Formats: sequence, C-alpha cells, structure tokens
Amino acid sequence: MATFARLRIDVPDHPGALAAIGRVLAAESMNVVEVAIHEVEGDRATDEIVVQCATMPSFDTLAGPIAAAGGALLSVGPCSQHTDQLIAAMTWMGVMLDGPERRRIFAIGIRTIVGIDPVQVVPAAAVADVGIVAEAVASGRVIVQHVSRLPEVVREAVDVDDTTGSWLLAASDGLPDGYVVLAARPYGVRFTSTELSRLAALIDCRKQLIRSRQPELVL
Repeated sequence: MATFARLRIDVPDHPGALAAIGRVLAAESMNVVEVAIHEVEGDRATDEIVVQCATMPSFDTLAGPIAAAGGALLSVGPCSQHTDQLIAAMTWMGVMLDGPERRRIFAIGIRTIVGIDPVQVVPAAAVADVGIVAEAVASGRVIVQHVSRLPEVVREAVDVDDTTGSWLLAASDGLPDGYVVLAARPYGVRFTSTELSRLAALIDCRKQLIRSRQPELVL
C-alpha cells in the first residue's frame, strides 16, 4: 500500500536545482505529487515536496544523495494524501460555518492549510506566563523566536530535540478570552514566511467570521 511523505529541502535558487532533486527522488522510486516553494532567501529556497512511495523514507537514506545534488534535507515526515490547497481552504471554510469558534476546527485549519504540524491551540489564559505568548497577544502578530529551551507546555506536545535550541512560534487569535497557537521546530528547520503569512490570513479569516456571527463582539 502506497504511503505519502512530506520532505522539506533547502535548494539553490537557480534553474535546474529542483530538477536535480527530482532525479534523486525518482532514483529512490518516489513519485512527486506536490511541490510548494516557500520563501527565497539570498540564493536559497525552501521547497516542501510531497512524494508517494512504497514505504516511509529514511532521513539518513535521503540526506546524502540530496546533498550530492546540491540540496540540504531538513526534515522527513508522514502526511495524508496530498490535497489541492484551494480545495483544502474552501473545505475548511465550509466546516467553519457551523462553528468558527471551535478549537478543534481551528487546529485542523492550521495543519491542513498552513502546513504547521504538530501545533497546539490552547486558551490564552493557560499560557499567559509564557513570555512569547504575552508578546503575541499584545502585538497581534505571529511571533517566532529562537529559544534555548522550550516552555514545558510545548515540550509535552512536540518531539523536538532542543539541545541546540529551537524555533518557537506563538500567535493569538485576537479574541477576548481566546486561544493561542503554539508550535516548535528544531533550529535547523525554520518557519517560512509563506507559513507565517498563511497563518496570519487564516487567523484573520476566522476572526472576521466569528465577528459576522456575533456583531456585538468588539475586536
């Protein structure tokens, strides 16, 4: 039975670079079914590639051949069958209409549309003592910090080796007595500007929908 894997690869931003990575994946009998090109920084880009394969690929098996092709493998992980981004967004919006304030639906949107997984959606009051949360709530922005040690509430939910530091993300939903989004990644795997823009747009969409259903709510 075929499986799907999501690869995050740092590649040179020049013609032929992605094709070289594709040849490596083809040699490993992986069929590329989806490619998302994230932020470009200098002469490098971060590509997120979904492949269909017989078994879940190993990081150690792929890292060497991808490096030889000029890339750098950042992460490998399982994912559900690929879905068109527009269809995923419209489906999520349809589900949201029945209960835009529901935490579970909020988290599903972050995973499927933004692409951040694992992610926590927790009551803001429960993590008010976490410094990055206070900054996210006060600024109304998505905040990302490099931290030497993750807060316990995050360490309990994610499998991240933070011995060399981690990236920690926090974002408020902007609602009174609302929720905070928390996520973490190893230092070598950044949150991209594409992901941060998607998350900000999703939060704003949810907030506007809740306000339209509760016109007396002042945001």
